[in-house]
Amino acid sequence: MEDFEFRKRGLANPNDSSEDFIAAAQASAERTQWLQDLQALDARVHAAALSIVVPAGLAARLKSQADPATTTASVTPLPVRSRYQRYYAMAASLVITLGVIMSSGLWTARPSAADIKFHDDIIGHMYRETPRIDNATADLSMEEINQVIEAAGGHLREDERIKSAHIKFANDCNVVPSIKGAHIVLEGTKGSVSVIMIHNSPVSTEFDVNDPRFQGKIIPFGQGNLVILGEKEESLESYETLITETFEWVI
Repeated sequence: MEDFEFRKRGLANPNDSSEDFIAAAQASAERTQWLQDLQALDARVHAAALSIVVPAGLAARLKSQADPATTTASVTPLPVRSRYQRYYAMAASLVITLGVIMSSGLWTARPSAADIKFHDDIIGHMYRETPRIDNATADLSMEEINQVIEAAGGHLREDERIKSAHIKFANDCNVVPSIKGAHIVLEGTKGSVSVIMIHNSPVSTEFDVNDPRFQGKIIPFGQGNLVILGEKEESLESYETLITETFEWVI
C-alpha cells in the first residue's frame, strides 16, 4: 500500500482492522509510530467528547424552538449559574481537544497526491544517480557549481560556508521531464548529502522523505522546490540552513 493511501485510510479510521491496512502499518517503524499517535489522539478526542455534559432541558428547549405550538411553560429553565457552568465546561472541553490536536503535531497540512508523486520521482532519481555520486571526489569551483544551477534558473551566492562545504558533484537533473533542475552533492559526515533545486510548482507543504535508505525534506521555496537528502543518521539541519540562506531563484 502506498504511503498516501495508507495515511488517507488512517485519517478516515485510525482503528481500521482490515488485514491490508494492518500489514501496511507494520511495513515500517515510521508508519507504526504515526498510526499509534493517531490512535492515541482519536482516543483522547473521544474521551473529551464524552466528558461534555449536555445541559438539562436542552432537548426540550430545542424542541420548543422548532415547534411554535410547544409553550415555554412546559420547559423547566436551568438555574443561571448551572447553565453557564455547563456551557463553560463544553467550551473548555473543545479548547482542550484543539490543544491536544495542535500539540500532537497531527493537525498539519498533508502532502497532496501530486506531492507524493513528486516525492517518488525524487527517490527514483536518487537511486539512478547514486553510482555517479559515489564515484565523485573532486571539490568543484563556485563557477562550475553555478554554471549548473543557473541553467536551472537559480544561483548560489558567494559564501565562505559554501566554499568549505566540499561540493563534489553538480549536474542537471530531469526529475520533472519538462523542467530542467540542478543536483549538487556535498560531503556529509555519514556520506553524501544531495541538494536538488527544481523550478516547478511548489509542493503544498514541507514534508519528510520516506525511504529505507535516504532521509531528508522536500521544501517549497519561493518559485520552486528544494530537496535535501542524506543517508540515515545524517544530521541535515546545517545543510538546510546553508542552502536556504545562500540559494535564490533568478528567473
